[in-house]
Amino acid sequence: MRKTFVCAMGAALLASAAALAQTTPRSTIAQSLTPPALPQQRVADGLIEFPLPKSEGKYRSIDGHKMHNYVEELAKISDHYRDSGHPKFWGRIIGTEGDHETNEWLAGKFRGLGLSDVRIQPLDLPPQWIPQSWDVALTANGKTIHLDSAQPDYDANPLPTGGVDLDAVYAGLGTEADFTGKDVKGKAVFVYSQLGTPEMGAVKRAAAKGAAVVFEVSMLPGNMRYQAYPSGTDAPAFTMGNDDGTAARDVIAAGPVKVHVTLDIPKVPNLKTALVWGTLPGATDETIYVVAHKDAWFEGASDNDSGVASMLGLAEYFAHVPKAQRHRTMIFIGLDGHHNGATGGVGRRWLVANRASLFPKTALFLNVEHPATIMTQTRPRYYPGDEIAWANTQMPLQWYAGGPSRPQLQQIVWKAFKEFGQPAEFDPSPAPPAGDGGAYFRFLPTVSASEYHTYFHTEWETPEVVPWTGLEAATRAYAKVIDEVNKLPLSALQRPEETVPQRSQ
Repeated sequence: MRKTFVCAMGAALLASAAALAQTTPRSTIAQSLTPPALPQQRVADGLIEFPLPKSEGKYRSIDGHKMHNYVEELAKISDHYRDSGHPKFWGRIIGTEGDHETNEWLAGKFRGLGLSDVRIQPLDLPPQWIPQSWDVALTANGKTIHLDSAQPDYDANPLPTGGVDLDAVYAGLGTEADFTGKDVKGKAVFVYSQLGTPEMGAVKRAAAKGAAVVFEVSMLPGNMRYQAYPSGTDAPAFTMGNDDGTAARDVIAAGPVKVHVTLDIPKVPNLKTALVWGTLPGATDETIYVVAHKDAWFEGASDNDSGVASMLGLAEYFAHVPKAQRHRTMIFIGLDGHHNGATGGVGRRWLVANRASLFPKTALFLNVEHPATIMTQTRPRYYPGDEIAWANTQMPLQWYAGGPSRPQLQQIVWKAFKEFGQPAEFDPSPAPPAGDGGAYFRFLPTVSASEYHTYFHTEWETPEVVPWTGLEAATRAYAKVIDEVNKLPLSALQRPEETVPQRSQ
């Protein structure tokens, strides 16, 4: 629930928890700033469906509506974990009941589609960061309010039992100029950031100057809870929604404010995750791998329910192709994931460690990672208020297709995206977009495409943000890529292991 403060006559007065004071009026013509912004049926009915080319009728059975049902089922698994006593740090968290339920769900889908050798391969995890409770409260003039959108960065250090009481400092965008003349040592520092703008290094700068706790406020309209990757600081860092952050800024401007912060984070040992396997035997022992990570923060509808759904769409399509016409054996893997920072990715590390036995004849490694998200605009020009407005189409993909040493693969992917109406950036990335593809591209012919959007890693990333048309376009394009790759000899795709630096997650 959004909570703000009212400042009057130079004194900081805290409003009640239910009050909502808007510094900029919000319009009534744009979408709501609470999830979901639009009803699912309105989104589904309004989307632009790209016509299937007449020459590609065989891909008609790849059904975006059916894949969207998978997205909704996965979101419900996240909800089940949340509603089972985990209201603040929730989703399909690696090593938890949400992870295990997902593994069983995916294995059941593989079996139902007729895949063979379906199995759940258990993997041990190092102790996992699973916060139990936290709270951020601002007090001024004898009144207190809790900032509910505050979310600790992954792997943040815990605070002492009972929490800490700190003076608050506002430091703008967190540049060196913003810190000029300000003593932040041992204090709670509030800085702002905006998706799509240059990285200012504000959190690390605040911590280096001695901040006890750092709050990074998103400038996106609304009050989204966002789960960030590790900040890399000893001082615990939190993200915070715009409404809460703006309220805090206004109160800090008016007079002295105390911030009480608690953060209880045990490291939980002896947890397990898994890889989920399924196979479609082909006419040869050469292989094509299709993978998608299963974990998610919150409902994770785009990241990565949509990728798992697309992988299942491909499995279903190729399961109906006679074995004699599947030139290469197809292996599908639900990856454990990577949202658990340095202690994560145990599945991909296992695959890399066993690459000599797994991939000697691999023609393609397709990493399906958030392929479909609704197009949005933030604060559209001439709107009367701060909004996130939705369009009836999907976002373009960042994409990587084997790198410059595989021009044929790049051409195949680019042509397939165009043919099936999947928007994509004009130029391929020099390395796979951040995610699981980065673990394999140095030694495998890897295709990986994804996008990073307004709702990325937030509690607003609900199934409504995944357009069925985008699922359909991307999955049909991937099926076409697989068919075209199957026309190429292995020698046209395999290369010596490259030394391109791997992108960090």
